[in-house]
Amino acid sequence: MRSRQPATEEPPVKDTEGMLQDPLAEQLEALRECREQLARQANGKEASPEVAGEDPREELQGAVESLRLAEEELRQQNEQLLAAQLALEDERRRYQELFEFAPCGYIVTDPLGIIQEMNRRAELLLDHRRELLRCKPLSVLLPKEARPSFFSHLHRLLRRGAGEVETWETLLVRAGAAPLPVEVVASTVLDTEGRLAGLRWLVRDVSDRKQVEQALATERELMDVILRGTTDGLVVTDRTGSVILVNEVARTIVPVGAVILGRRLRDTLACAVRSGRLSPISGAEGVAYEVVLEEPQPRVFDLRISPIESDGHVLLLREVTAERAAREKAERQARLAATGQLAAGIAHDFNNILSVVLTHAGLLRNDPALPDDARVKLRAIADQARRGARLVRQVLDFARRTPTHRQRVDLAACVRQTVNLLERTIPENVVIGTALPAGEWVAEVDPVQVEQVVVNLALNARDAMPGGGRLRIELSRRTLNGGGPPPIAGMTPGEWAALAVADTGSGMSPAVQRRLFEPFFSTKDGRGTGLGLAQVDGIVKQHGGYIDVTSEVGRGTTFTVYLPLAGVAGEPRARKRREPKVADLDDYAGPTLPTGWGEVILLVEDEAASRVASTEALQALGYRVRAAESAEHAWELWVRHGDEIALVLTDLVLPGVGGAHLCSALATQGRAPVIVLSGYPIDPEDSRLAGVAHLLQKPLAIERLAHVIHDTLAAARH
Repeated sequence: MRSRQPATEEPPVKDTEGMLQDPLAEQLEALRECREQLARQANGKEASPEVAGEDPREELQGAVESLRLAEEELRQQNEQLLAAQLALEDERRRYQELFEFAPCGYIVTDPLGIIQEMNRRAELLLDHRRELLRCKPLSVLLPKEARPSFFSHLHRLLRRGAGEVETWETLLVRAGAAPLPVEVVASTVLDTEGRLAGLRWLVRDVSDRKQVEQALATERELMDVILRGTTDGLVVTDRTGSVILVNEVARTIVPVGAVILGRRLRDTLACAVRSGRLSPISGAEGVAYEVVLEEPQPRVFDLRISPIESDGHVLLLREVTAERAAREKAERQARLAATGQLAAGIAHDFNNILSVVLTHAGLLRNDPALPDDARVKLRAIADQARRGARLVRQVLDFARRTPTHRQRVDLAACVRQTVNLLERTIPENVVIGTALPAGEWVAEVDPVQVEQVVVNLALNARDAMPGGGRLRIELSRRTLNGGGPPPIAGMTPGEWAALAVADTGSGMSPAVQRRLFEPFFSTKDGRGTGLGLAQVDGIVKQHGGYIDVTSEVGRGTTFTVYLPLAGVAGEPRARKRREPKVADLDDYAGPTLPTGWGEVILLVEDEAASRVASTEALQALGYRVRAAESAEHAWELWVRHGDEIALVLTDLVLPGVGGAHLCSALATQGRAPVIVLSGYPIDPEDSRLAGVAHLLQKPLAIERLAHVIHDTLAAARH
């Protein structure tokens, strides 16, 4: 039989301090009492009637073990309950910390909006201590103008019930500071039975966001001002090529309607250049194209494409129509100036050649022994030489190198006289109509050159109407007072005469119009020289005027020449120191050649052939000749033989000091008259030519030369 061992004293269960539920405590207390009873029975002090007749030790031992297991289970449950309570306390503490130190303000109110609690962030936003705000309505923190909106949101939230949220922006009043812009998010709180227990208010400071929005709005407004104010079209695309930004200028440039945003750039450009062309610009930085839109009127744009960091692109469309026209005009003027310079130089040499031809032809034609058939041929040679001289004059007019002999002229009378001439030369199938009103049409012009302008324009109109048509010549007055744009840029305020020559011919394309005044440009398939309109342009510009052209293929053409009437401010006036003495190549002095009496003429000519021809002509006219090839040589001959020299005939363009200086030096001597004969355009206003008796333009017929020399010597003798 086992020896009975005294029951070991178990450690007391840790007091739960009221934390355990009552049934568990009662069960634990019952188990403790049962264990004590079993322990007393085991020591022989008390016997249970239920265990009489059984082995009491084994039964007691089993009961003790059961009690120990139950006690251990209860102890573990007690520890788990304590751990859960500690975790709950930790959660409550963490929630309190989150509530207190949250970045947003939290306010708890009852269903009527009476403040019950708030966190630290709310105190900072409101600049009030929470103790002072408890039991006060939340509406007192709002300015008066914001309270109606607050109550409206509050009532809406209460009507909508549980789970709903109201969000809006408002202002909060702060002590000693400006109202604070905030975002408010309000939600409901329900109790365990699902009834409304209160409201939670989340208050977020949006002042920084408002500042950013204001800055963005200012920047957007500035961007809009820039986009509206720029004269360039701006298009921005994203990485997929879709348009995300476009200004109004670009909308007007790209003719695809108002729907541009969201469209593919490739499709947009394809629509844009459907009526034009897209050409890459060589030598440009980045990607650059020249966009030409033909409709409704030709326009040229410079398209620049630049990448941006967001993988998109910025397209800048700049209209360069005016710049292109100005550049083409400048290039054309440069070409014309170069051509004019070349033409003037060629004209000098060509006039010398024609002068030799006319001189020899004149000498032969005046030979009594010459057969009649040879005389006819010489006349044909002389006529062709004069025709060549007229061509040279057209070139000089285009180059604006022909001297103008301005005088006060009635434009209406001048045009009327030219029209009378045209009626005898224009075919009958071309009907000429005029509108030349009466009145004062006085202008300071060269009447011969004005007639040339009218004739050239009329003949150009005739050639545009091979099957006949209507030619109308009108003269009208345009008064410019600065109140509006002039018909052509550059025209000054004042009175202008507008001479219009209109036809109903074939018209001209824009490409032809761009080259209209270029020398030697012609659309007449070899039937024209291409100098008629170039001559008109040169004459008009030489008179300080302007010329405008309007034309449409199949509808006809109208040239309008603007000339300043007398008294237009700022226009140059021709100084009339003396009557011009430049002889025309068609002047004919009659069939009889006046001859000299052996007078000595000093001939100054650098061109050998012309010098020889002129010497022979002068000798044939009965004069003795001393010839010099330069101004210096002529002065030497003058110094040695000045007493016997009766007249000086000199070219203007000479090597060395030149003919003008020679004329000026001879004028100071005052002993012999000087006649200038030049193949280069002569400026009558050159002060160095003040003492010159006559200015003769090469080529000159021998008949005209004979009369000029004879008359000059006769005047010198008197």
